[in-house]
Amino acid sequence: MTDIREYERLARESGAFRDIELDILVESIQIWAEHPDDPNSLLELRDGPTLAGFAVMCRAPNTEFTFDVLALCIGRSHAGGGVGPRLVELIERHALAASGSAIVRFESSSRKERAMGPGLLASLDYSMIGHIPDFYERGDDYFMFAKHLFLESPEQTAARTGATSPEGGPEPPRGDSVTRREQ
Repeated sequence: MTDIREYERLARESGAFRDIELDILVESIQIWAEHPDDPNSLLELRDGPTLAGFAVMCRAPNTEFTFDVLALCIGRSHAGGGVGPRLVELIERHALAASGSAIVRFESSSRKERAMGPGLLASLDYSMIGHIPDFYERGDDYFMFAKHLFLESPEQTAARTGATSPEGGPEPPRGDSVTRREQ
């Protein structure tokens, strides 16, 4: 059974969400709990039993391979500790598992940018495709970021990362504390 309060608590403590946004986020997680991956997917990172961060995403309506990230939330005690980049990596893996290529879109705000780590998405090669100053209120801008992803062959991955296994081939994927919540 999913403890939705755990996700709500982390989102509230992050300071990224206004009350109405928090209500919508909790509703999105409740929908996921009742119908996993239809339409929302919940992805999480844990530090042992402690929820370090999570993301809620869905396929964009009327598209074949575009995904919208509805929320990316990092616990304050885990901010700056690599949780943000690992969550984005998990989002990308999930999108690519659904199709051979994918477009991932993030709608964000100045508040959310501060909470997830300023410049996180840009540092991970996401392009800012929209910016409206003072959209939500004075000093709280609207941003939209996107990235087009493609599956790589093992050879492309090895060439890009320089990693090799003891046999000389590409390094196998490393294990980590990332989990995808399914019921």
